[in-house]
Amino acid sequence: LEKNLRQAIKKEITAQENAKAYVLKEIKEGNVGSAMGHESSLSFKVLSATDKTFTLEGSFYAYLGGAHGMGNTIFINYDSKTGKEISLDDVFVPNYKAKLKEIVEKEYRIQSHISESDSLKDKLDWFENEFVLAEAIGFGEDGLHLAYNAYEIKSYAAGTTNIIVPYASLKSIIRPNGYLEPLVKPQNLSDGKVQYSFSDALSTMDLSVERISSTKLKLVLQVSKDHYNYRLKADKGTISLSFPQLSSKSDVLSKSSKNIDKLTLYPKGHKIYNLSQKKNIASEYLLVEGEVAKWTDGKERRIELMLHIPENLDSLKLHYRVTFKDGKKFLNTPYKGTLGQQGFQNYDVEIR
Repeated sequence: LEKNLRQAIKKEITAQENAKAYVLKEIKEGNVGSAMGHESSLSFKVLSATDKTFTLEGSFYAYLGGAHGMGNTIFINYDSKTGKEISLDDVFVPNYKAKLKEIVEKEYRIQSHISESDSLKDKLDWFENEFVLAEAIGFGEDGLHLAYNAYEIKSYAAGTTNIIVPYASLKSIIRPNGYLEPLVKPQNLSDGKVQYSFSDALSTMDLSVERISSTKLKLVLQVSKDHYNYRLKADKGTISLSFPQLSSKSDVLSKSSKNIDKLTLYPKGHKIYNLSQKKNIASEYLLVEGEVAKWTDGKERRIELMLHIPENLDSLKLHYRVTFKDGKKFLNTPYKGTLGQQGFQNYDVEIR
């Protein structure tokens, strides 16, 4: 593995050296002006590492004159034991390609907040309306990572398009007991801490849960709004967490927040707004909401809760979402998920 890692990194460094040689040649020939401002950079990070797979993510950028530079993202997937590079054929069942394409497109449309019938070309500025898989695909801890580099599906101005497909969506084509088994295995609080990360065209939500004792859990939810999304003009936002098995304010032992204007607990029976019914209804279970009156910056929002969990519960169910408001229009993350008690779509996790 170490030998192959060195070879992969050396290959990318060689590309950097070629860029450097070009700049030195320009200077040597007296074209100092054209060489000014030229730059190149290369970085690698470990995307995931298990006893079966090891994935590197590499980022490369070079500017050698002209209108703009060029950036590129690559993934290299290895067998942790043999060190050999592995492909999608090694991790998925035979004849998987059509199904993989179907699953990724469905997930991409959900994350991009467009319907199955919407045109990729008209709605998301693709060159063509036909969906294609990215050339760069890696195995992340949170799912299959796809990176579409500049000019692959969109113009340079659109930058890199990233998609993360949860392994749960890919179960039907993942080889049983294969390379991806450690990554597909559900997280369990017996390991001390679990983490979930979801993102789409509107925002990124990172949830971590830590067991403090047999009846006490620490929950932290961090939310970042996509400040540069041209469709997202809303400036008000609400972060919502619902607990179907909890009912009382006393189940929240402590609460704190960052960059949240108002953090409120709504126990079972309290009046809350329901989008589907367009009126206030009685809450069916405990709801925690953080309100942001003016969400026009790129700051991260954070809610931290210390929860009391009844001893008879083997697992804790949680629905959570972020909803932005543009006038009378609601923009919700997730676009599709589990319908909650307020009539909004939610991410749905069960913490064991």
